[in-house]
Amino acid sequence: MAGDRREAPAHGTDADRFAESTEARGFSSRRFLAVRGVPNRGGRVSVPPAEAVQEILDGLPGSAILLAPVLGADGEVTDFRIIAASPDAVDVAGRRGRELVGLSVLETYPSVAGSELWRGYLRVLETGALYEGRPFEYEEVLAGIPRRSRFAVRAAACQGGLLVSWVRLDTGEREQRRLAVMQRLGGMGWADWDLVRDTITWSNEVYVIFGRDRSLGPVTLEELPQYVVAEDLPALGRVVQRLLGEGRQIDHAFRISVPGGEVRHVRIVAEAEVDASGAPVEVHGFFQDQTAAKRAEQQLLDHERKALVQSGLLAAERDLAVRLQHALLPLPEQSLRLAGLTVNVAYRPLQERLNVGGDWYSAMELPDGSALLVVGDVAGHGLDAVATMAQLRFTAKGMAVTGTPLPQILARLNTLLLHNTKRNFSIFSM
Repeated sequence: MAGDRREAPAHGTDADRFAESTEARGFSSRRFLAVRGVPNRGGRVSVPPAEAVQEILDGLPGSAILLAPVLGADGEVTDFRIIAASPDAVDVAGRRGRELVGLSVLETYPSVAGSELWRGYLRVLETGALYEGRPFEYEEVLAGIPRRSRFAVRAAACQGGLLVSWVRLDTGEREQRRLAVMQRLGGMGWADWDLVRDTITWSNEVYVIFGRDRSLGPVTLEELPQYVVAEDLPALGRVVQRLLGEGRQIDHAFRISVPGGEVRHVRIVAEAEVDASGAPVEVHGFFQDQTAAKRAEQQLLDHERKALVQSGLLAAERDLAVRLQHALLPLPEQSLRLAGLTVNVAYRPLQERLNVGGDWYSAMELPDGSALLVVGDVAGHGLDAVATMAQLRFTAKGMAVTGTPLPQILARLNTLLLHNTKRNFSIFSM
């Protein structure tokens, strides 16, 4: 991905980049012309032995091949065949080096037929002039997936054949696009500082993180404190001093305030390159926007705190309900003797660890010597169920002691519960 610098960067065309690359790899036009031959105009061609050319190509970096023309019955060129290839040569399908030898150009790359590249090949074969065309796009369908690539191609005559070299221009661009996608998805962008020339380069994503207009250029180290939240400045200053003063790698999180007042959580990871004396001369690193992660972490902590508070309230309510139930409905430690009867009480809750509810009973001897046994249930658990249970139990006992007949007790309990419609209940009495 191209970054912005404080100084004007040099820009070149695809052809310029290709020329620089091929010159550096040894594919200079002078070298091509040195091995160039003049083709036979009578239809017969003299191509140098493939073994001899292969020895030359074996010592060259980059992508280069020797093409031999294939002639038709009328002596016209109908195709080209690869008879030698450099070890590093690679085509759009990923075929490399010797895998290319023997392939037919038009059979292997059919879209070349009639193209500017094809016409350029024929002109080189006819005139001997060096061909250096504009970037050439080629699309090949592999496994049902179309792949489009862009090449800069050179061709020179060589003893009746063509010595062709190329540079794939889209490889770097594709990697740049992948890098851009990775940076965007990761919320990070790279930054470089040249401490000698005092220049800074930012990738596009850093401008997004800082909410900064690209036309303003990167933020200098002197301007950075204007963005940093005041409480985070001292710690950031110390780690930057370690980076610039001692050349030590840093990994530090801090907060920035971007235009509009939003506070963002940013992480910086950077390391310095030092000169022979150990003084930092370049700094390379990246910024990462961790705002979303921090926000999610804070929300998780808030939910956890709320859950703990709620859990505490529920535990306190349960404890209170247990104590109320035991106070209102104690389980006897031994059997009761009522009106010649032996009464044993056993309590088995339906659900484990959920035994605080509206289950209730009463066993008492009435003034006339008879026994009153009552078993009831209020649906639900907790304080409300315990409160309703207590209301029913003590009301039933009070009316029974005062001599109210059993049918009237049940009828009045029913009247009482009609005023408390939030609870379901059942009562069995004897």
